[in-house]
Amino acid sequence: MTGFLGEIGGKLADRWAALLALPGFLFLAAATAAAVLGQRDAVSYPDMSRQVSAWAASPALKSTGGAVLVAAAVLAGSVFAGLVATAGGKLVEILWTLPGHRPPARWLADWRRKRSKDAKERAETAATPAALDKAIRQANRICVIEADCPTWIGDRLRACHVRVSKTYGLDLSAIWPRLWLIVPDSTRTELGAAQDALSSAARLGAWAFLYLLLAAWWWPAFPIAAVVAISAAVKGRMAAATLADLVEATVDLHGGELAAQLGVPGPLTPASGMLVTLRTGKSRWDPASPMAN
Repeated sequence: MTGFLGEIGGKLADRWAALLALPGFLFLAAATAAAVLGQRDAVSYPDMSRQVSAWAASPALKSTGGAVLVAAAVLAGSVFAGLVATAGGKLVEILWTLPGHRPPARWLADWRRKRSKDAKERAETAATPAALDKAIRQANRICVIEADCPTWIGDRLRACHVRVSKTYGLDLSAIWPRLWLIVPDSTRTELGAAQDALSSAARLGAWAFLYLLLAAWWWPAFPIAAVVAISAAVKGRMAAATLADLVEATVDLHGGELAAQLGVPGPLTPASGMLVTLRTGKSRWDPASPMAN
């Protein structure tokens, strides 16, 4: 038991270091450079070297207590920055999945919707098979269905709900908690890993914003923010696509099992899927529901 707990503790420590301490330490190092060098001498290695040497020669660092306090302060600062980025990552996830009902999100949604419609029209009017294949690939790069959200990630996750509804008559939001209870542990693990990857990408986007703020005092933070933001966008799109594919695959493979457990016989069709949706949704607006009476 002791060995097992030690192994779990080691894994948690590694995960904590990867999520909070190490990225926070890198940001803290950049913030220190900003405080020491400023904008005018932003890349002055001699100035930074002299300041580090002065800190190292400080009597406070030569004592054990002083060194411990400095190490604790660095660790605390790193963790605090990591916690801020984690909270910011949740905000980035919200921004990625906004429905686009109000400006400026609505303007982006309208722009993506127009691009999607134009791509669909090009596919419908293609004169040759090669032109049709090219137009379809271009349309799918915008969105696998007609776009309606401000972001690609939001549209890709929204496409899950739309395609499951059209194919099986299922409301994904209503059936998912029940479906989660009957799928194998391996499926839950894969879905959890995909969700963690999306959250990690969003957290990376939050780090990009923090570096962008730091650029007001130290301009090298701006290219760092740009690189981190691009990486976050690419990883976010990959994670969203993987998560969406896994969710749809889960419904494909286990939706019929859920229907059977809820007493809806036969293969899963739009008609039987609608019955499953009605039983899981329990909406007060469903005429067949006791809540409507």
